[in-house]
Amino acid sequence: MAKEAKKRQGGLSLTALRVFAAVVDSGSFSRAAETLGMSQPNVSFQVVNLEQACGVRLLQRRQPVSLTDAGRDLFVRARLILSRVDEFESSVRDLRDLQRGRLTIGFSSPAAALGLIAVFLRAHPGIEVATALGNTESLLADIQNCRIDVGIMTLTEPRPALTNTLIAEQHLVACLPRRHRLARADAISLAELAGEPLVVREPGSMTQQLLDRVLAERGLAPPVRLRVASREALKEAVAQGIGLGAVLHDEAGSDLRLRIVPITGIAVRAGIYAVSLNESIDLPAVAAFVALAAKTGVAA
Repeated sequence: MAKEAKKRQGGLSLTALRVFAAVVDSGSFSRAAETLGMSQPNVSFQVVNLEQACGVRLLQRRQPVSLTDAGRDLFVRARLILSRVDEFESSVRDLRDLQRGRLTIGFSSPAAALGLIAVFLRAHPGIEVATALGNTESLLADIQNCRIDVGIMTLTEPRPALTNTLIAEQHLVACLPRRHRLARADAISLAELAGEPLVVREPGSMTQQLLDRVLAERGLAPPVRLRVASREALKEAVAQGIGLGAVLHDEAGSDLRLRIVPITGIAVRAGIYAVSLNESIDLPAVAAFVALAAKTGVAA
């Protein structure tokens, strides 16, 4: 009984259905073999296997080959199955060739991410791109939980067990109201920045983690006037005179109410990385985007 079940299961294959349909369409085993690029014995073998799996004769062998009643019913169903398989294979080719698909990109820095996304969309207009905004820690969680395919974020060093592609290097700069007395200087020290009330970012922000690190290394504990949840909110709070702040140099923007001033004596550096799961790099759209990031970035 087990041998019979195994035999029947082995005959129900897409190859057998394709051969069966080709024999019916051509009206001949020999012409079907020529069309499929198979030997005639192999064509006969596939049809016999299919008949054994179904437990009925599907074809009358006299010339031209014709369908039995059972074969006629199965032929309609085989055509439907093969049509769906052809549609599926076409979709797979489109995904592989980046003619269609979907990519979800999360980022903490719109300035860095949207330029890459623009180039990617021009190269692959058939790919639908969705975006999500977050800080470094939330984006890393989104990657691990497969909520986004790629995250563009600031890191002090590559994260283990993930694919990390460096796009640009970054460093901290002071963000000051243009009318503040320190805004007239060409550069300020970390101690001068820490001597003023600060507007700071949320704990998950890599910018804030960098600032906290260098302050701790110098034993500095500046007064915190306000904690905000985004870079844009920090810059607006600084512009309103609530306190001074720190941002990454390529995220300063061009707000005329603000002055961006270098901070002297800070050795800590960071980078903007495109980050994804190692296993996701085999997905065509993810691979293409990461390849673009590597080509655009300073290192891979």
